[in-house]
Amino acid sequence: MIHIACNIDHNYVRYCGVTLVSLFESNRGEEFTAHIMARGLDDADRDVLRSLARRYGHAILFHEPDGHLLDGFTIRATHGRLSTAAYYRCFLPDILPADVDRVLYLDCDIVVRGSIAPLWATPLDAQTAVAAVEDMGCGEVARYDRLHYPQADSYFNSGVLLVNLAYWREHGVAQACMDYYRRYPERIVFNDQDLLNCVLHDRKRLLDVKWNVQDGFYRTSVGDAWRKEHAEALRHPVVLHFTNRKPWSYDSQHPLRAEFFKYWALTPWSGERPWATLPARLKRFFRLLPFRIGARKPKYIRMDALP
Repeated sequence: MIHIACNIDHNYVRYCGVTLVSLFESNRGEEFTAHIMARGLDDADRDVLRSLARRYGHAILFHEPDGHLLDGFTIRATHGRLSTAAYYRCFLPDILPADVDRVLYLDCDIVVRGSIAPLWATPLDAQTAVAAVEDMGCGEVARYDRLHYPQADSYFNSGVLLVNLAYWREHGVAQACMDYYRRYPERIVFNDQDLLNCVLHDRKRLLDVKWNVQDGFYRTSVGDAWRKEHAEALRHPVVLHFTNRKPWSYDSQHPLRAEFFKYWALTPWSGERPWATLPARLKRFFRLLPFRIGARKPKYIRMDALP
């Protein structure tokens, strides 16, 4: 049994559906239980996700965290997308059943394109709290100065986390997150991601980038040497993470945005397109026109130009 956790609200139900469908389609031989952490979902929201899981023979459980759990927490870097509910992943051991000792947390701006069995089987010893991929911003020196830990420990992205729940419970990670935030709220800019890195920076295992291929990795600003080293992961990401512009955004230019809509087509929302109206299409056309005519430099690499 592979346990998956996702953290959503009503606005992200359909995107959670895409993430789950991609996971199930790409892992036909596995057995999953999906744990959905959310407050305020109505019966229709729950039913549509249950129906998707049932179609593939998997279980889905809903967990409604205590409404006061995040009292005092605030969101800073949001880009208009996040609520304080993002911090729920810091409290996974308190929210999930006590008999679940390992869980794979996935953000719901993700599609899974291959087997996650090797990721699930990653060894986590008694001193390893989490396994994750380095964040695209891990090279920013100022980040470590702000968070007050050594750059040598690096900085992971919290959108894909293989969590050793046994460690978190034994060492009180949830309480440590709460205590750290209350003591140093001014240090926390990137919300739960900053907080988890502060608490677990020396208790993590770093994973191959193919398990969390972030938007920024496809940007033209990425160095040639890094791109050459990771070309295979960029061509064939197992977990594709749309960390910045979402594929459903009218102005998305991600070179693999079609992967999202491939799985979208297998959901109950298959007949819809978030930007299908004429005003939205016109807005997209004029937004992208300068890139198409060469008036602006491209933001993303061309896939056929990968080494």
